Amino acid sequence: MAYVECKSCGLKEEANKTFFLKVLGGGAVGGGFWAWVTYFFAGTGFAFVICVAIVTGGVALLAFSDEITKWLAERYDCPSCKKRNWRLVKD
Repeated sequence: MAYVECKSCGLKEEANKTFFLKVLGGGAVGGGFWAWVTYFFAGTGFAFVICVAIVTGGVALLAFSDEITKWLAERYDCPSCKKRNWRLVKD
């Protein structure tokens, strides 16, 4: 389980964003493969490029989910002290 912790006041919150990033990443990989197999983008002239971009984006979400979670957490104010000083903590 991963948490984001405020470095200023010590408030911890569960990092549910990680779960959603992994689900979105897996869905993008599966969706890109499905789009290629079913000829979803046929006739556009860029079908292969579009499907590769979808799959690559999904893999990037899976590979960098911790970094993305940290980046997102640093954009929100702490509800307790109103500072933006977070760190990612894994249990």
